[in-house]
Amino acid sequence: MDIQGKLKIKNKIWLEADMYYSQAFRCLSKSAILTLMRCLQKRKWEEKGKKRIYTNEGFAFPYTEAIGLGIAKATQHWKNMGKLVEIGILDVYHQGGWYQSKEKDRDCSIYRFSERWRDYGTPAFKKVEKPKVLQPALYIRANIARKELKTTSQMRSGQLHKREGDRVKNDTPRLHKCEDDTMASESPQSLVIAT
Repeated sequence: MDIQGKLKIKNKIWLEADMYYSQAFRCLSKSAILTLMRCLQKRKWEEKGKKRIYTNEGFAFPYTEAIGLGIAKATQHWKNMGKLVEIGILDVYHQGGWYQSKEKDRDCSIYRFSERWRDYGTPAFKKVEKPKVLQPALYIRANIARKELKTTSQMRSGQLHKREGDRVKNDTPRLHKCEDDTMASESPQSLVIAT
């Protein structure tokens, strides 16, 4: 059985006319529209008489599912979901954690549909951004800035130096207690440098 067969959902995709003609929908890329279609397919509803009423329960849409459906690569899927949150179609109900290979249960983000898209492009629009997944200590830019602030010691032994100015300040090798200067002058091979 192919991957698309395993991921197939038999729900119909209902896109309301107001959303289709909205400014929010018009700013989506092809890949983001495919992502939105899958999100709409995941909606749950209740039948009340002849009416179908959608419930706004949360749903997960992990990277592996998007890749399996051929929607996008992992980075593109993250951008698509971020765009859907940014324009007000989705809200993040629960922000999932970062990938941990040793854990069996993965902490996926949970999304809910929002009505903020109706005000997109107007002053009444409430802008929300998808929060970042990583812990603050793991952000690349923060790590670079933190490393630039650190002072490094040149007294480390075994450090590689590319310029003469980077030389270790203490150039005298240390000898073991049993060795003296006379031994060093007689046979240089017998010296043992302690590090």
